[in-house]
Amino acid sequence: MFDFFNAFNFDAIHIGYDFAKFRSDLFYDDFNSKLKTTGRAYPPYYVLWDCTRKCNLHCVHCGAAKEKYAKELATNEVKRVVDELAAMGVRFFAATGGEPLLRSDLLDVLAYAAQKGLATGFATNGFFLGEAKAREIKEAGVSSIQVSLDGPPEVHNKIRGNPDSFKNAVRALKLLIAEEIPIVTAATTVTKANYGHLGELRETLCAAGVRNWRICLLMPIGRAAVADDLQLDSRQLFGLLEFVEKSKRGRMKITLGENTPFLGRFEKRIRSEPNVCPVGFTACCLGVDGNVRGCPEMPDRTENREGNALEQSFADIWNNGFKKYRQRAAVKYGECSRCDSKNYCYGGCWVMREANAQCIYRLLGETAPLA
Repeated sequence: MFDFFNAFNFDAIHIGYDFAKFRSDLFYDDFNSKLKTTGRAYPPYYVLWDCTRKCNLHCVHCGAAKEKYAKELATNEVKRVVDELAAMGVRFFAATGGEPLLRSDLLDVLAYAAQKGLATGFATNGFFLGEAKAREIKEAGVSSIQVSLDGPPEVHNKIRGNPDSFKNAVRALKLLIAEEIPIVTAATTVTKANYGHLGELRETLCAAGVRNWRICLLMPIGRAAVADDLQLDSRQLFGLLEFVEKSKRGRMKITLGENTPFLGRFEKRIRSEPNVCPVGFTACCLGVDGNVRGCPEMPDRTENREGNALEQSFADIWNNGFKKYRQRAAVKYGECSRCDSKNYCYGGCWVMREANAQCIYRLLGETAPLA
């Protein structure tokens, strides 16, 4: 029998996605129009602070291992940038690393940002997050925390290089939920090492009370740049997308990370709205030593730097930089310029381009449709 109810819902999802795409396109057009006519861009919605490269774990896929820094921004330097962001109208300020909790001033900085009217958050491996730290996080007004969890105990601990990492990560998730932190998310990087354990991991997260699960493909940077045995093959990627499609019907909200901004045939089956790379439009990154670039995963090389927050105002960097992203340079030339999906993916993730892994069709072993 034809299932009218499910068919209607599927059409409704498509209509909702198409309307969201229409609104998204209007925003990007308006953004560039305003910048062209006034010389000032709309402020970023969020700024990610790449706060440290120090870490207590040694993950096999670590992207943060791609650079080392002799010096990190001092507390007063970060707070001065926060002042600028608040004045610009930035709404969200979040820290990543490395392990942010290895910065003794992390919660001081985030509490300061909250006092300035910014929502705050950070990503952590959860290792140091016990009861006392969970209370401190609550008192600092942190609104969003992401805890990494990559599989069941033996899998996660092997990936993270520490026998206590799984136990501490699950403890962190439960404590944060108990403290009623508004948004608690589990984050998983899917590789060949944990691909076969996603169902088990989903049950673990549900049992811990997690309601938000962020799944990412491996970024080809840091240690992962030389770990070819970790990347999913096309069959596994197809299986992952099928898993997400089926799992998202449950109570847990599952999102795929920004390094897969377009999902080909799965796009409208999984997403209710586009997930276009936000760099240069709604987001950017404050680096460990003050260099400003697109995102924390982006290698801190000269060609990726838009300026330095210790030498220029953040507003000047934002208004005058990020040109290649705003001009959609990735789809101007080469194979992407001929693809029929270019106005959905806009050339894919810039970091995935480090290994020519930005095209969903190529990753799935399919032929991209020509315009």
